Amino acid sequence: MKVMGVLFGAAALMTPQQAFSEEILGTDPASPGHFQVEQRFGYFTTFNPPTAAPKGANLRALTGETEIGYGVNDWYEVAVTTPYAFARGNASAMPGAASLPGYGLQTGGVTFRQTFMQPDREERNLFFGLVIRGIYAPPGALIPDLFVPRSSVPILAGLPGPRFVQEASPRFAGMFTPIVGVRFGNDYEAIFNANMTVGFDRPGSAFEPSLRVVKQVTDNWKIGFEHFANLGPIGHVVPWKQQSQVLYAVANTKFKGFELSFGAGYGLTEASRGPALKLSIGRDF
Repeated sequence: MKVMGVLFGAAALMTPQQAFSEEILGTDPASPGHFQVEQRFGYFTTFNPPTAAPKGANLRALTGETEIGYGVNDWYEVAVTTPYAFARGNASAMPGAASLPGYGLQTGGVTFRQTFMQPDREERNLFFGLVIRGIYAPPGALIPDLFVPRSSVPILAGLPGPRFVQEASPRFAGMFTPIVGVRFGNDYEAIFNANMTVGFDRPGSAFEPSLRVVKQVTDNWKIGFEHFANLGPIGHVVPWKQQSQVLYAVANTKFKGFELSFGAGYGLTEASRGPALKLSIGRDF
């Protein structure tokens, strides 16, 4: 299950609650006929950045995500995820420092996930997967900032600025994530996945590719790097400073039945600048 662990983990990358599940975990999926409980934590310096927020505004956030998955068989898993955060509210359409809300505990609603995996993935050097997610965010929840045309945001319509901004706040959204994995050389693994997210009840979309490259250094340890990006709406790449680009150094291990993942990274663009940390703990039952 080691290879599939990376494949399954890749599906968790950047759910529409954008800063919540910035994950390619490397943890194994739930064994067939078993449940798996996984808890993820994160710290982000730039979180849900307001379009017109003043420079130097405090946008840090502590995030969390609890997921319960069930392995139906060796190629199919279902899961329910509940994200949450201690952060400022969504103020992306509110210009000026006085408009920035205070910090508080926020929910991200609930996500329903289906993961499809190659049954013979352990014997392959090239393998594939697919994840389909349905997202519901109740009123007041911390919800996606997907990219929409700037002209569709009344408060910004008459002002100069970029063609697309992150403003959409759908209560219902969907995510489609194809995954490609490669094993090569001296115990190296590379995973590429691309989240394509679309709002259902409101317009907005996002294209979020990611890459993970790790090496198996011992029976229980993998180390490497992960790179996460949000390039803008599907079909259009926004300028570099608007993109989210975060690079992590990562390590995965197993200890007394638990699977652990650690990451320390840094945002490379104006929209994602600053340090970021993440931790995940999972166990089958």
